[in-house]
Amino acid sequence: METPKVPKDSAERNARPKQGGHGIIGVVVSVALHAVILAAVLLGWQASEAPKQKRVVTKVVQAKLVQLKAKSKPVKAAKPKPKQKIIDLTKKKKAAEQRKRNEKKKALQRAKLKKEKDRKAKAAKDKAAKAKKAKEKAALEKLNKEKAAKEAKRLRELEFQSQLDSEMKAERKALQAQQQAEEDEQYAQSFSAIIRQRIQNNWSRPASARKGMTCDLQIQLVPTGRVINVTVIKSSGNASFDRSAVQAVKRSEQFPELKQLPPAVFERNFRQFTLSFDPKDLRL
Repeated sequence: METPKVPKDSAERNARPKQGGHGIIGVVVSVALHAVILAAVLLGWQASEAPKQKRVVTKVVQAKLVQLKAKSKPVKAAKPKPKQKIIDLTKKKKAAEQRKRNEKKKALQRAKLKKEKDRKAKAAKDKAAKAKKAKEKAALEKLNKEKAAKEAKRLRELEFQSQLDSEMKAERKALQAQQQAEEDEQYAQSFSAIIRQRIQNNWSRPASARKGMTCDLQIQLVPTGRVINVTVIKSSGNASFDRSAVQAVKRSEQFPELKQLPPAVFERNFRQFTLSFDPKDLRL
């Protein structure tokens, strides 16, 4: 009958020493207990079999003990494993740090790209705003120029119209003045005829008067038509004729018809005027 084998995994698990002195003692105690249990099992199994099997069992037990002792030795050599674990942790830590560095680098690159993108977007926006502003400014300047041109044209037209109106007004005024002057002249001539007739009616013909005699008299009047002065400015060559003409004006004294004249017509024509005295009824 074959000797039952203890599972290798179980034996190895039990044979693994713990760290420190307590771990070794525990391993030894565990191995001893397993040996006692195994020996008890083998002894019970031999009691029911032939006596030959006892030696075999003993050898097996001894072999197991030797094997267990032999297996306990390499357990001590398994101590460097934590170093491997430390190395692994160091590698993991370095890898983690490298990942962090890579992530940080990528984050910086993303931030740089975003910053560049934002800068370009801002530049494009500023350019568009600047172009829009320039376009609006150009449109405003064009509008202002057009308005200024229209205003200048309107002012020129107004100035031309004003000048034309002034010229027309001046022409009308001049024409009216000319017409008024002509009317005043005709009006004044009618009064001059009255004055001439009145003076001639008051004239006393001297004996020495002859046909063709004439003298120029300067007569001064006031607006009421009263004579205030009369002088001979051009003699007829005959003193008696000249004196008779002056006396005729003085005898007339006043020409009340002149009160009807407008002041301007009187001032212009009768304040001081020259009268050529040449009676028409003179004989040889």
